[in-house]
Amino acid sequence: MWRSLRSRLTISHLLPLLVIVPLLSFLLFYLIEARFVLDEATAELAGQGELISRLYQAELAAQEDPEQARSLFARLRVRIPTLFYLVDQNGNIVVRPGLATASTEVPIRQPDPELLQKALAGEIARQVSMGNADVAVPVRNEEHEVVGAVHLSQQLTEVTNRLAILRWTVWGAVSAGLLVSVFLSFVLSRSLNQPLERLTAASRAVNFDAPPSRVEEEGPTEVQTLARTFNEMSERLHELEQGRRRLLSAVVHELGRPLGAIKAAAQVLGQNDNGSELVVELSSGIDDQVDQLRRLLDDLALLARNDIRNLALDIVPTDVGELVLEECRRYEQRIREKEIELITHIPRKATQAAADPMRLSQIVGNLLDNAIKYTPNRGEIEIMVGSEADRVVLTFEDTGPGIDPSESERIFDFLYRSPRQERVREGMGIGLALSRRLAEAQDGTLTAHQRATGTGARFVLSLPVEYSQTFVATARIQ
Repeated sequence: MWRSLRSRLTISHLLPLLVIVPLLSFLLFYLIEARFVLDEATAELAGQGELISRLYQAELAAQEDPEQARSLFARLRVRIPTLFYLVDQNGNIVVRPGLATASTEVPIRQPDPELLQKALAGEIARQVSMGNADVAVPVRNEEHEVVGAVHLSQQLTEVTNRLAILRWTVWGAVSAGLLVSVFLSFVLSRSLNQPLERLTAASRAVNFDAPPSRVEEEGPTEVQTLARTFNEMSERLHELEQGRRRLLSAVVHELGRPLGAIKAAAQVLGQNDNGSELVVELSSGIDDQVDQLRRLLDDLALLARNDIRNLALDIVPTDVGELVLEECRRYEQRIREKEIELITHIPRKATQAAADPMRLSQIVGNLLDNAIKYTPNRGEIEIMVGSEADRVVLTFEDTGPGIDPSESERIFDFLYRSPRQERVREGMGIGLALSRRLAEAQDGTLTAHQRATGTGARFVLSLPVEYSQTFVATARIQ
């Protein structure tokens, strides 16, 4: 998930919001609660305490008689849920909270000794803790001497409830903003990612058989430049590919006619009764070499033609064993020259596969030619024909240098030649690639492996016994 461009773009847009917005919200709550609301509550409570202190200071009778003081504060109706104590200069309680509070729901709490001590020292003391605000205000006489203190305590339940409502309101707004940000980030990342997805799909769908389809140049400037470059590149590649195919077709066509003439001349020389043994041998060699060139030209012609249009296959029941023996006879001269031991395992009972005889012969010829090419002098080639379930399996094994596992698939790419086989100069990297395409076109498979019994290569061709479609199939050779 995190490897996709869309997810990374979304996270890059959301990460600052996910970090900064909660921090700013926390800071905002702290400032509102600690610096404004609570300070304002204690300041208001301190103001009430000063009013009560001045009222007590104005009533001289109340200062001299505690009963008068209690009567005075009993007539005082505080309109907020606040309780207070009146203490004298020695710290003794003169008026208790139950006599002066207007609310019976306020819990009775003892005054804070530290606050009273500060108030008796002439200082207005404040404290906020455990959801309560406490204030102690000194009481002075006419000579401004401290003669007592007023301790007020107020629950912050209402303030806390208001802060909770404010907190949930802010968090709701922040959450809604984050959701909107997520949606906008997704839309923005999708708008950036879609042109790249179209470019990826277009690059995978490149088909040189048809003119390239242009990719829409949308999105940011950089993405538009990339799309424009891709369109120019695909058009250029299409032109180069068409030129390559035309050149290949022309080369095949031009080489075909002189090779035909050379082969005909070689056959005439070989059939001349007056010719010497050397002439017959040379004419036979020329004929064999021309056959090799013919096969190479056939591969090139097939490659050039079927890159452009489909290849029609005549699928019929084909005796694989007989076809293998026929191809072995064609390569008998080359096998004898390298003193290669050819071992064939072909069952007596005919093993038939649903295949095109001509194309199957081409596959077998390419595999046999490849085995002869890489097998050293006095080496060994083993060909086995068998069946597995509803498949005919044809196996070629040789005692050549073998195939590196990392190249077991690459050797089927067109024009690929292994750098490990530089000593073998023959071939253009066409035969095996063409053989696999022809096998797949006939509902078959062709794989390459390292030989299990030692050094050498092992090629396995698998073909169906029955073909599920009509007698004509199509294959695109690319």
